[in-house]
Amino acid sequence: MFKMILLSVCLFLGNIPSYAFSATSEPKINCLIINLDYVNCTWSEQKHNYSFKSKFSNKELLDCPKYLRNDSVNVGCIFPYKRLQRFTTLITWLYSDDGSLVTEQEHNLKEHVKLYPPFNLTVVEKKDSELRLYWSMPMNISCTESQVRYRTDDNLWQITTPDSRTSFILPFPLKKRYEFQVRARIESSCGQSMFWSDWSEPVYWGSLKTKNSTDVSGAETDAIESVSVTE
Repeated sequence: MFKMILLSVCLFLGNIPSYAFSATSEPKINCLIINLDYVNCTWSEQKHNYSFKSKFSNKELLDCPKYLRNDSVNVGCIFPYKRLQRFTTLITWLYSDDGSLVTEQEHNLKEHVKLYPPFNLTVVEKKDSELRLYWSMPMNISCTESQVRYRTDDNLWQITTPDSRTSFILPFPLKKRYEFQVRARIESSCGQSMFWSDWSEPVYWGSLKTKNSTDVSGAETDAIESVSVTE
């Protein structure tokens, strides 16, 4: 009798999906709006080949048009974003291979926007002993803010306060090599995002004095002129 009961329990457990035994019974879906261009959703449990559906409030239900895959397993989905949809609720669903619902989740994406990095960084030296850094934003909207970081000769970074301008002035530069980078995000007037863009490609000004320099006149080596970087 005991053996029959044990066999029944084993058969029952064998029919339960493996994700049901995980510490969290449902995979977590994380969604991010990329550059106000498209939505990128990924899920935490990536051993099962789930199918994905989504729907913004008052909009049609959408099957995933493009899956992100890893070793032939669906691990995420990319789908189009339309203007102002981040201020409405996004509902997402994951389904197992047999079509049964695994999880349904809601997402408030107002703060979940990540822009592309700024580009076209250019440094100009002015006659009034200052450096001016200019850059282009990744998209043509007015409600973005930028943050600059810079350093000399590979020293620690100095980071500026976020600002809506697309330029930065550094007065009285030293006779050293300067390295600049910029990042951007949606600012508060349009619903501030939690996420900064990645840092831009660096732009350099000046020259780097190497440890091997033996010129007693103080001449610097590895001179680097002011350059611009494009995306």
